[in-house]
Amino acid sequence: MARASEEYVPPDPTRVESSDEAIRFWSNTLEVKEDKLRSAVRKAGPLLEDVKQELGIGGVG
Repeated sequence: MARASEEYVPPDPTRVESSDEAIRFWSNTLEVKEDKLRSAVRKAGPLLEDVKQELGIGGVG
């Protein structure tokens, strides 16, 4: 049986939604702990690129 995070498809892949299912998905995708991701979303807002910048991951290149 697949885990919920593997079944979840974000409705807008440029935003991190606040639902538990979305947080599990993005936590798994970005390889960060859920609490760290929630904190980054609270601080940076829901835009994925802003969250990634807050987490210090991703970037150009």
